[in-house]
Amino acid sequence: MFDDILLADGFDDALVGVSSRNIAVYDIEKCIKVLSKDMTAEEAVDYFYYNVEGAHMGEQTPIYIHSDAEDIMDNLKKKNFRKHKANA
Repeated sequence: MFDDILLADGFDDALVGVSSRNIAVYDIEKCIKVLSKDMTAEEAVDYFYYNVEGAHMGEQTPIYIHSDAEDIMDNLKKKNFRKHKANA
């Protein structure tokens, strides 16, 4: 089931799951926290978005998500986001 998953080196603490397409899924905030151990928070953010999220390694490139659902919904509501109802 978990064959050929491409993992982001050094970010084991930020791994939150595997997608239905067998792709590793990481929490962005946790990745930045890992990086912040060796650099300032600002440097960690810059480094993450340029060197980690910005790295494309083919179809198995890991997915990076914001996991704070409450914060996400608050931001979407401010932008008049409309929910899409899935067909059952």
